[in-house]
Amino acid sequence: MKKFIIFLIMILLIIGITVYFTNGKKLISSLDDNKIYKINNQEVTEIKTLDVCEFFSKGIITYNNQKIAFMDYNNNLIWENDNRVFTDNIYIGENYIYKCLENSVEIIDKNNQSYVVTEIQGEIINVSRENNKTYIITKQNNGQNSLYMLNEHNEVIVENKQFDELITGISINDKSEGYSLNTLKYSNGKLINTLSYNLIDDMELWSKTIEDEIIIKVKVLNNNVLVIGTENIYFFNSNGSLMWKNSNYNKIRDYEINEKDQRIYILYKQDEKSELLGYNFEGKVKEIYKLPESTNKFDIFNNKIFTYNENSISVLHDNKIDTLIEDNNSQITDFYVDNNNKIYLLSKDKIIQGQIK
Repeated sequence: MKKFIIFLIMILLIIGITVYFTNGKKLISSLDDNKIYKINNQEVTEIKTLDVCEFFSKGIITYNNQKIAFMDYNNNLIWENDNRVFTDNIYIGENYIYKCLENSVEIIDKNNQSYVVTEIQGEIINVSRENNKTYIITKQNNGQNSLYMLNEHNEVIVENKQFDELITGISINDKSEGYSLNTLKYSNGKLINTLSYNLIDDMELWSKTIEDEIIIKVKVLNNNVLVIGTENIYFFNSNGSLMWKNSNYNKIRDYEINEKDQRIYILYKQDEKSELLGYNFEGKVKEIYKLPESTNKFDIFNNKIFTYNENSISVLHDNKIDTLIEDNNSQITDFYVDNNNKIYLLSKDKIIQGQIK
């Protein structure tokens, strides 16, 4: 009898181990399917802001055309930067602030240390930074656009390179001294985009023409070039050969490129709802999310997709949508999720902090 009981226990143990290893993943997934994410331990702090406010370098930047102020999440002022003259435009990057004055750009870091780039010709219409290089796009009196580019030491490496067409997109390579650029013109009743790949030393390696749509995003990925247009998505290799092309079946509301997971996410407006598609870098659809029609934008933090509009933020998981916050009394201007899944929500007069669980 004792031997039979031991034998029975061993059989049950083997069955249990088998079930665990064969169905464990499904069981864990099933448990996760039933999880509902929400924001716990919410803290609300009132803040004083200027005309515009957004998150910047683990704090809050707020500004108008005469002043820039940097605060921490508890509304403590860290520094102020006052302008003697009115600022034409201010652009906020991940780690730098770009203050555009007449024929110059002041680059300010999170410690309020600044560097001024002078002798910029034309009206500055865009400033951004990618892979430790800064590019500046200007508009000349004759309608031409010009390109300036600075290296990591703020030294000019491309100076006043002029184009007859409008510059609508640029992406700087992180693996070589090159960049991809798109220009747009209207000729003989047609929209004509010219996509090119160039070396920093002013050598064009290849060029392609794309007609009858507007290119809204250019991105260099491992020496290849991804192009998102209003009608199609294109993927060119390092030699300029088209690797694949997908048609957009509806109006694009937003897009995001996740290089780590090799995903291209496109948010479409479809009839009375929105739809988010995830493509891999081979152009294959890997994820489809059905979303409410009110979904206007999305962002990715910690490999989680967050959708949002002016009044609400939701998180997607396992083909489900959990609403984290909905506030019809104030407008959400920005939000951020750190590596510990702590969320920060910013509006004109307050910041909300909480833990996503």
